[in-house]
Amino acid sequence: MKNTWLISPYFDLAGLFLPVWLCWGILLCLPAETLQMDVPLWVWVVFILGIDVSHVWSTLYRTYANKEEFAFHRVFLSAMPLVLFVGSFTLLWFSELWFWRVMAYIAVFHFIRQQYGFTALYRIKEKRRKQTIGDKHIIYIATLYPVIFWHLTTGRQFDWFVQGDFFPIAAWLQSIQPVLQPILTGCNGMYWLLIGAWLLQEINAYRKDKTAVSPGKLLWVITTAWTWYGGIVAFNSDVVFTVSNVVAHGVPYVLLMWHYRRKKEALQQQAIDTTGRKLKWTLVLLGSILSLAIAEEYLWDMLVWQEHRAFFEAFLPYIAEPLSSHAAYSAGVALLALPQLLHYFIDGVIWKMNARNPHMKTVFIPSDEKA
Repeated sequence: MKNTWLISPYFDLAGLFLPVWLCWGILLCLPAETLQMDVPLWVWVVFILGIDVSHVWSTLYRTYANKEEFAFHRVFLSAMPLVLFVGSFTLLWFSELWFWRVMAYIAVFHFIRQQYGFTALYRIKEKRRKQTIGDKHIIYIATLYPVIFWHLTTGRQFDWFVQGDFFPIAAWLQSIQPVLQPILTGCNGMYWLLIGAWLLQEINAYRKDKTAVSPGKLLWVITTAWTWYGGIVAFNSDVVFTVSNVVAHGVPYVLLMWHYRRKKEALQQQAIDTTGRKLKWTLVLLGSILSLAIAEEYLWDMLVWQEHRAFFEAFLPYIAEPLSSHAAYSAGVALLALPQLLHYFIDGVIWKMNARNPHMKTVFIPSDEKA
């Protein structure tokens, strides 16, 4: 029978979904006072440094750290660092707030596109069919509405990067908030009605033909909807937003990278994918991206933020003072932000099934599944 899971039932359930739902199980059990506290240091280390920053560096294994993959996108990968650095430096020179504002909206777009990207990969594993409510529409509804709600409500206890990075639309609409809030409450209900209508449509199609719909796609959309709604709308908590957002985004990405590189090399070398080979690749991937994430955040904190000095100086004392001059600060932040910005733009290129990514089909659609 055709495999409509992205990789396999075990891989998808244990890797792509279980971490997110375990986090939500814990978050839902925590007392309100815990959820309202500032993000503790250990949460920052485990989730921001250990998952969010690390997953950015995993992009290296599909680009600069792989000769073959680099050749497919040579011009793009060579030009983008300079373009992004110059653009970032220019924004920082004129306005630090506008730099972080542009970064925030690019990041939101990237996060949304990743959710759609996984949905599209699942869609490819299905038998083609017509839809009343399309997958693309529902994933954009699931992600965009919570962001719109965030913009239209006051008193959010979390930000994307820095305070005020999103446009303060709620403050601009302060005078009509008493009218706006009941409308948003109704929209919250409509949000789940649309998700439910799409889900019923998909379940009905699955009952008729089990290859018409991927169970993994259903779980992916439901998980996305709850994570974005729960992290932004249902809870007004920096802890909830940070943990749920990072796990749902970073863990699937690293696992997808792990699978792609391992599967591609096994197919190219016509080698048996042994447990030893898997373990070696796992240690190389996790060890390298975590080391790079620690180095990056060490530089960020030493030169810019000065928020986690106690943690980093337990390993290595700071050897420089924070960037003081405007020119040095603009250049330093533009350079430090470059890995993240590159990740945002590169990610939109390397996961497309086209001529520049010839291994995508062989990795995700093995020959025995194409029929």
